[in-house]
Amino acid sequence: MPSRQFRSFTRDSEYRDAKYIVIATEGSETEPRYFEDLALSERCRNPRVHIEVIYRERGSETSSAPNHVLRQLMEYEEVHGLVEGDELWIVIDRDQWELSMLTEVARLVRQKGYLLADSNPCFELWLLLHHRSLDYYTKLELTELKENRKEKFRSRRRRLDLELMNICGSYDRSNLKTYDYIPHIDVAIANAKNADSSKNDRWLNYIGSRVYRLAQSIIESSAYNPSN
Repeated sequence: MPSRQFRSFTRDSEYRDAKYIVIATEGSETEPRYFEDLALSERCRNPRVHIEVIYRERGSETSSAPNHVLRQLMEYEEVHGLVEGDELWIVIDRDQWELSMLTEVARLVRQKGYLLADSNPCFELWLLLHHRSLDYYTKLELTELKENRKEKFRSRRRRLDLELMNICGSYDRSNLKTYDYIPHIDVAIANAKNADSSKNDRWLNYIGSRVYRLAQSIIESSAYNPSN
């Protein structure tokens, strides 16, 4: 097995020999909360695996754009370096971004050796898959979920937010109750894989979520825990 090479970077002693899974997300609250709580869950706690979420910078209208999120991931690698077996992931939504931007981001992700976990239309679709398969919905309902428009007359919440409220009793993007989702992660992975009919496409052009790929990597990487 080749020795690890560190580029002007010394890892914290607690994680020096660990595999790093680094995640940069478009969202500043929901996604970080989800992945940090997943890392803390009994199933994924493993001293040989360190999951680190890069918090998105705030302060500009474009700070959540996929190219900005990717730049944060690139800056992380420049500062900290990578070793064999580490993974850098970018988690983005398909909904509002131009195809030209997604094309460039996907190209750079592949060129840099990073990994892409996109959702169409957004991360809430991944959360929904913890409870329901897309086969549950009619074609009209799937169109509504993909368009994810705001409800006009009552709460003005988006369609997916309302669906999560109906299933879980509440949904707050700024205070995600991860216990509504993480215990059902195997269901989400199975539902997302089943909905991913074009797995070789660079990103999703249809409703679905490839966050399942990241979730699988975290679970599989954490499967062997010498403390058990």
